[in-house]
Amino acid sequence: MKTAGIIAEYNPFHEGHRYHIEETRRLTGADFIVVVMSGDFVQRGEPAIVDKYLRAQMALESGADLIIEMPSLYASSSAEYFATAGVGILESLGCVNYLSFGSEEAGVEELTTLADLMLEEPDLYKETLKKELESGKNYPQAREEAVLACLPRERYRQILRQPNHILALEYVKAIRRRKSSIEPVAVLRKGSGYLEEEWDVSQDIYPSATALRLCLREGKDRELLEKGSPLCSDLLWECMEKNETVDWEDLMPYLDYKVLMDSRILGKYFGMDYDIFRRITKLYQPGKKFEDIISLCHSRNYTDAALRRILLHVVLNMEDYPFMSKAAEIPIPYARILGLRKEAGKLLSYIREQGSIQVIQKTVEGRSIDKYDHSARLLFEHDIRCGDFYEQIAARKAGREARNEWQRNLVIL
Repeated sequence: MKTAGIIAEYNPFHEGHRYHIEETRRLTGADFIVVVMSGDFVQRGEPAIVDKYLRAQMALESGADLIIEMPSLYASSSAEYFATAGVGILESLGCVNYLSFGSEEAGVEELTTLADLMLEEPDLYKETLKKELESGKNYPQAREEAVLACLPRERYRQILRQPNHILALEYVKAIRRRKSSIEPVAVLRKGSGYLEEEWDVSQDIYPSATALRLCLREGKDRELLEKGSPLCSDLLWECMEKNETVDWEDLMPYLDYKVLMDSRILGKYFGMDYDIFRRITKLYQPGKKFEDIISLCHSRNYTDAALRRILLHVVLNMEDYPFMSKAAEIPIPYARILGLRKEAGKLLSYIREQGSIQVIQKTVEGRSIDKYDHSARLLFEHDIRCGDFYEQIAARKAGREARNEWQRNLVIL
């Protein structure tokens, strides 16, 4: 039995994702595709455009066999934390042979060379990184210069500037760090660039997830949605018509409240440092749109994506827990199932028997997480609160009653 893993957000699921699943199965000969997917809040530092259950359903209808939720604290953090959690879960299942990811052009060999350099951190790398950070560059820029000091090829600069390559690189790092037997597999991406908002319907390529989110937020261009996500367009359009999509503007009253009531506590949230804390408390203007807040607080010392994630942690009350400093070494304590195909029942049984991770198929099973493992309980409780929070917002917008996270059923096809 061969199993391939994918780590994804599917925000929202589109034709490029379906192609990736199909290519993964073709390249690896996998009998099953397991996806570790972000829940209701994603690595870009924002709420998912539609909820995790709908996205899990779309993935299953498009070829995935088993969907596992990535714990929310990892799913809303940097690429390194995101990759650490995804790889950790896949390895702990005890059945995953491959990890497949999209790549604009970089191959596994190039990514492995970069990953080994970053894990070994030779003196030249550390000295250059320190110098560039002290000069005022943010971490991605400083890391780029440190890599080029050790591997002086312009090719590596191009790789480090592609968003999908950054995630792919972190996946390979996580595999190498863990000395995992999982084999990385790169699938050439097809479609628009990762962050491209514009897309010509006449083009024979897939629109980006960014373009589809914009379509859903603005409630127009059904043709784009149908070509970008033909198998799922009806589900997405229905969600938009019911006003159940969620974005940062829906979170702004909660962020304003946190900053207004006691800005002194902002320093306790995960990812917050003194520079960001100082800028937020000095420059934040309640009542502004989210992107205006990002512009006001922008700094060359950190990326806007990092700022988005920190502000999301403030809203979600995610504190800087001590165990997160060792997240790369700590195994993820549970695998919460969001959905599966009936044919994957065999795989799930194998995971329960051979895996080294607690499987949570019904939410209530989470109550059995070791009460003496404080970090595990924190992670799970955050997942429940985040799910309930997202659902409260979506339900209020749609004018319907909210569904309790404890009572939600996993998706079975």
